[in-house]
Amino acid sequence: MRRTRPARGTCRCIVAAVGLAAAVAGGLVAAACSGPSREAGETGGAVDAEAVRAEIERVTRRWEAALIAGAPGDAVADVFTPEAVRLPSGEPAVRGHDAIVRALAGSVPLREARFTIEDIEVDGDLAFANGTYRVRGPDDVELGGKFLEVWKRLETGWRIHRVMWD
Repeated sequence: MRRTRPARGTCRCIVAAVGLAAAVAGGLVAAACSGPSREAGETGGAVDAEAVRAEIERVTRRWEAALIAGAPGDAVADVFTPEAVRLPSGEPAVRGHDAIVRALAGSVPLREARFTIEDIEVDGDLAFANGTYRVRGPDDVELGGKFLEVWKRLETGWRIHRVMWD
């Protein structure tokens, strides 16, 4: 596995949205994948860790922008794999695009959504990222914590496959 460190000030995306009095933040969870067989949409071959980081950062910026706009449901297909699993702290797992969109329904625009990757490791078609997040709602209430993500490389690019946060 190649391990890279983010540039200082690099932000990471993986939060859900802040509701009226509650916030949903995103992160990742570790998933394992082994063996030569691949799921539909996966790609193979060598991986340039810096290129992976750049694409994950781009997708993260898309997610942050959707959170700030109050429309995270509109970005789900651009950010998550079709079989993604979100693991919110203290709540049931949310599985797949449709369930994720339903879970994000009614999200309010955020004043700030910032995700900072502290570590990222790439292993074939999977990338593992951890870091910190900070979101600030329209009422200026700030929430922050840590996240752990598993990203998966599809034909359409890198997408979040598993995410958990505290």
